[in-house]
Amino acid sequence: MYITYKNGSEYLLDYDEAAHSYKVEGIKVPSVTRVVDGCFPKYLVDWALSIGEEEYHRVIDEALEIGNETHKCLESLVNGGPYLTGTSEGSCNSINAFDDWTLDFNPEWLDSERKIYCDKYKYAGTVDAVAKINGRVCVIDFKTSKKIYKPYHLQVTAYAQAIKRIDGLGRWPLGIILRLDKETGEYEQKVFEPKDHFNTFKKCLELKQWSSLRIKNEKDKLEKKNKVVVTETMMDDERVRDAKANLYGGRWGLY
Repeated sequence: MYITYKNGSEYLLDYDEAAHSYKVEGIKVPSVTRVVDGCFPKYLVDWALSIGEEEYHRVIDEALEIGNETHKCLESLVNGGPYLTGTSEGSCNSINAFDDWTLDFNPEWLDSERKIYCDKYKYAGTVDAVAKINGRVCVIDFKTSKKIYKPYHLQVTAYAQAIKRIDGLGRWPLGIILRLDKETGEYEQKVFEPKDHFNTFKKCLELKQWSSLRIKNEKDKLEKKNKVVVTETMMDDERVRDAKANLYGGRWGLY
């Protein structure tokens, strides 16, 4: 697919769903989620050990299933498609929470599952939804997690910056993290200004780029320095031996 900017620029974007990776004009670019995860890794080892391997995989698989199913149902709703219901209690609760939110805020949907590529900072990603609410363009990220975690803000921030550039918006979009509780069926939203956090995302991007660099081994510099030291030491030792030989050998004939 092509990402077309309002200024006429076009970029060929290829997305590998299995690997969750992006290529632009054949060159791999980092995804927003991996850039953010690189700065804020999910430390699950202690938790996994505390509940055991079998229970860990059960919880993770269940959470992924609910999240994926919910996103598919919401994509259909946003695109004006058929009303899909979840196959699990968790996904049904999340969809009910979404219904309540749409009734409360009446969004005008503009996009769903939109692929983006930022030509200036060289990253790509997929935006859950874009809508206009009260006349303001909003970038929305759906979550079915237990809480709204701080790194989510950087994810939405990166999406908002890319959409601003692609669509040629004069004003930054508003960011919305919409958490749809899979247990209670209630929603929680965090509304914020992404422009206030983009410098932090850029630092994460710099760290991601640095982690991909090959750092040159400068061992030759150390070896050259050591060779000089060793050579001088050897010369000093030879001078000492020669002096001793001349002194003692000349007097007592010991050398």
